[in-house]
Amino acid sequence: MKVRTCLRRHALLLATVLAVVLGFTIGLLCRRLKPPPDVIVLISFPGEMFLRMLKMLILPLVVSSIITGLANVNSRSAGKIGLYTIIYYIGTTVLATIIGLILVLTIRPGDVANDNVMAVRSSGDAPSASARDVFLDLLRNVFPENIVQASFQTSGTVYVQKLTEVSLQENSSAANASSSNDTLSDPSRKGAWSPKSVYRPGMNTIGIICYFVFFGVILGRLGNKGKVVLRFFTVVNDITIRMVLLILWYSPIGIMFLIMGNVLKVENLDDTAKQLAIYIITALTGLGIHILIVLPLLHLALTRKNPYRIIKGIPQAVLMVFATASSSATLPLTIRCCEENLKINTAITRFVLPIGATINMDGTAIFQVISAVYIAQIRRIPLHIIEVIVLSLCTVLGSVGVAGVPNSAIMVLMVILSSVGLPVDDIYILMAVDWFLARMQAMVNITGDCFAASLLDHFFPYTAVEQKVVDDARITEDEDFHSVTNV
Repeated sequence: MKVRTCLRRHALLLATVLAVVLGFTIGLLCRRLKPPPDVIVLISFPGEMFLRMLKMLILPLVVSSIITGLANVNSRSAGKIGLYTIIYYIGTTVLATIIGLILVLTIRPGDVANDNVMAVRSSGDAPSASARDVFLDLLRNVFPENIVQASFQTSGTVYVQKLTEVSLQENSSAANASSSNDTLSDPSRKGAWSPKSVYRPGMNTIGIICYFVFFGVILGRLGNKGKVVLRFFTVVNDITIRMVLLILWYSPIGIMFLIMGNVLKVENLDDTAKQLAIYIITALTGLGIHILIVLPLLHLALTRKNPYRIIKGIPQAVLMVFATASSSATLPLTIRCCEENLKINTAITRFVLPIGATINMDGTAIFQVISAVYIAQIRRIPLHIIEVIVLSLCTVLGSVGVAGVPNSAIMVLMVILSSVGLPVDDIYILMAVDWFLARMQAMVNITGDCFAASLLDHFFPYTAVEQKVVDDARITEDEDFHSVTNV
């Protein structure tokens, strides 16, 4: 009976572990068959559907979680929690950057890199965004001009090249299309590159969070006036959590096909692993030191509690983020694990974790600083102390502004490289292993979020939370879990 009860309780976790193993095994075996791209797309399709289901719930979950979490915290505690959360996240990001910098300067993986990994540099491309552009884009996204637009578009800077007046006159007076094309293609007739702020597809999570943080704090101060609105968002949050639970029963299938598709997409898996072996080991060492030593020691020093119980309580969220490579898509499950397994106050988890999924990117910071110095080493470009300081500052700023979605770290890495004058084109050296390292980064990111939630739950216990009108509207966690299990 004990074994049966244990299996029933951990059935979803065991199924997820089995899905990860099967995904890697079947993917490696199918590589010998060399399936065409069309077949790989079909294999990845069930996993793509699973990822889309999770992303579909991000917006309602983030909005309802932040509003209900902040509305139930008294005004004094809300300000302190927000301040301590930001300080903690920025502090751990700085620690992660220092760890990555020490490792890459000590091990120097670029000095032993195979010459075959050198990429061919191209010319004539538009310049990459600078550190200044990243900072301005971050501020633009913090204050979106349209909150509805922020749910599907985000601000970004691109560089455009304008034609000079002479070229425009020549183009307008050209007699045929060929002469016009020749004029347009002549670089000497074009003007300088200039930055331009544009909107790109993708949810502006940080802007949405900032707006609804203010919304939730003000709603909590309205008292009885805001009772109806608070009840509404509480029910929305409960409905979203139920939907997440239902989707999770499909997760083993989605995870298996996601991993299979990613394994099949990689070309020359063995050669790439050999060429970038030292770089991969350096990155994994930095991630391991940060999540297994630095954060636990920090948590132990501040709370005097066993820090490894946090890692033990979130295995399903870790496996989920390994499959999806997205801390934002894993957010519903991360909240669930912290509330059910770690018994962290819901007012803390629903405020701290959505913010962490947006700005707390310790794993990404380690990856970015190691990758930037690695490229400098394989190009034999010396970095002076000022360039190292600028690189570190850009890494901290870039990791805060990076989105919690797959492959976003690579885009920010381009900005960091250009900020210290390193060749941006060499970033393609790392693309072959980004699919794997992105998952490692995401695992570190969400684990760091859970450490932050546990730490704040220790300093702001349940007595600091005012349960105003939520008790009569919220469905208890036990009823929620058992009802969905019965379904």
